[in-house]
Amino acid sequence: MAISTAISIAVSGLGLNQKESEVVAGNITRSDQAGYTAKRLSIVDIQGLTGIVGIKTVVQRSMDDEIYKQLIDANADTSYLSTKQSYASQLDQLMGQPNGTGTLTGAFKDFNTALQALNTTPDGLLEQKAAVDNANALASRLNEMSRQVQSMRSQAETGIADAVTQVNQLTASIAELNTKILAQNAAGQDTTNLQDTRDLNLKQLSSYLDIKTLADKNGTLTVFTGTGMTLVDAGVQTKLGFDAKGTIIPSSYYTTDPSTRGVGTITVESGNDKIDLIANQTIRSGSLAALIEARDTTLVQAQNQLDTFAANLASALSDTTVKGTAVTSGAQAGFDLDFSGVQPGNTMTLSYKDNATGRTKTVSFVRVDDPSQTLTNTSTARSDDTVVPVNFSGTTASIVSQIQSALGTNFTVSATGSTLEILDDGASNKVDITGFDARATATGLTGQTALPLFTDGPTKPYTGSFEGGSQFIGFSQRIAVNKAVADTPTNLINYTGTSLPADSTRPTDLIARLKSTSFFVGSETGLVSGGNAFGSTLSDFADKVISHWGGVVNDVKTAKAAQDVIQQNLETRVKDTSAVSIDQELSRLIQIQAAYQANARVLTVAKEMIDSLMRAT
Repeated sequence: MAISTAISIAVSGLGLNQKESEVVAGNITRSDQAGYTAKRLSIVDIQGLTGIVGIKTVVQRSMDDEIYKQLIDANADTSYLSTKQSYASQLDQLMGQPNGTGTLTGAFKDFNTALQALNTTPDGLLEQKAAVDNANALASRLNEMSRQVQSMRSQAETGIADAVTQVNQLTASIAELNTKILAQNAAGQDTTNLQDTRDLNLKQLSSYLDIKTLADKNGTLTVFTGTGMTLVDAGVQTKLGFDAKGTIIPSSYYTTDPSTRGVGTITVESGNDKIDLIANQTIRSGSLAALIEARDTTLVQAQNQLDTFAANLASALSDTTVKGTAVTSGAQAGFDLDFSGVQPGNTMTLSYKDNATGRTKTVSFVRVDDPSQTLTNTSTARSDDTVVPVNFSGTTASIVSQIQSALGTNFTVSATGSTLEILDDGASNKVDITGFDARATATGLTGQTALPLFTDGPTKPYTGSFEGGSQFIGFSQRIAVNKAVADTPTNLINYTGTSLPADSTRPTDLIARLKSTSFFVGSETGLVSGGNAFGSTLSDFADKVISHWGGVVNDVKTAKAAQDVIQQNLETRVKDTSAVSIDQELSRLIQIQAAYQANARVLTVAKEMIDSLMRAT
């Protein structure tokens, strides 16, 4: 080998040793840096038109891209479950344990106990006051629970806004890194540290929403949502918008109609239009998906549970079922019903058998005097009825006409005074009426044992009204003890206006109502399986709510624990393939040092040989 060749090889070797030592030094220095991957210096061929024309050194990352993609997917699911668990745990804690201190069931039990004491000593001033105080405590507990649910919804709204801001910052950063990587690749410069930063941004982005990536041969990445919407395309980001609402109340719902939507939504601009990503279900995992679910579903169901309890608590004490009287007219049969006590929101329920199918059908006639309000079959908790709004603000003839129009020709509807009569089709025998009754709310303090003890605010009776909107929505936040009873507790006893102080008739009836009154629980509570409403008492319903949230928390915890195992396994695999090992780097330094010494020795020998040749001439 010529001396010049040996020198050239040794010099190249020293240069390679220098570059390798810089890479190793960088690995050691940045080993604790978040997202940093171990780097290695590799020699690659330079391809020319006629084949390999040389070699060059490139810095490469120790990274398994497929494993990292799996980690990105898992990270979204882990973040989703973590956020979901947080809200479920808060609700579980809010609902409390059965009969626990400071809980809804505890307050309900205390109210029952106070009524029992009042029933024993009706004329006791202390017992009367205790009954009112415990009623106030129960109403206040419902008020506070409702406020906390809406506070959690507001937190979710703020969380969505913050998450959208973070997503926009991360996609902007990824787009900027794409631009830098493209430029440095074109210039033949090292881009591995930029790729590390980009991958770290991708992982952070995946905690907010589910994403997919597609690598281009020029080094850039295209980032999509799991449903395929582009978030980053080379150096261009798709910016998300969010129109946060200032105040969240029970009636603040998400709808696809901007004019009725009471909460914020996530949008992207497309030309002159805005695309609603929540309506399109674009975001399906990550903390954003969990926050949207909490705000629009989970917490809405919790509010509906509280409203269901509050509404039926009030109705149990104030409502009376008015039974229809069986009547006939020739071959026709049906019922007469006194509807004089039917208040706005009260329901008249007609049951009949369709003889063609053998099925029993139910029609719920709901008093709605506000013509702007439209009802659907979901306006009542029942899942087996057809809901028909009836405007009582006109004449009796108008009421008859509305009901006749809804029922059709198989029925005959008429009225005399405040008595409504509905008959079947007689000899045609297409239908048979099996029942007709009404729910009537007592609005006064005397005349019956029913008592509007719990009101909407201090004085307004709860009737389930739809005038100006549903009275049911948010009722638990407004429920209060009737001011007339709070001011004069003897109204708990005086149901005739002249009742004797020791008369226990009303307390006895109120206790029975609280224990036995049954009501339908609808799908809006999240407690109904398969969309079929079920019947419940107040006590059973409160226990079922507690059991429900305990079950939700356990289910989420189980899912989260399983997901944590997947996440940890993938984190470990990524670390094993990409993390810096100080021991390996130190060992590599020793190897580089040995190679450096060998190359230096070659140069030393070459110098000695040249010196000898020079002396010999």
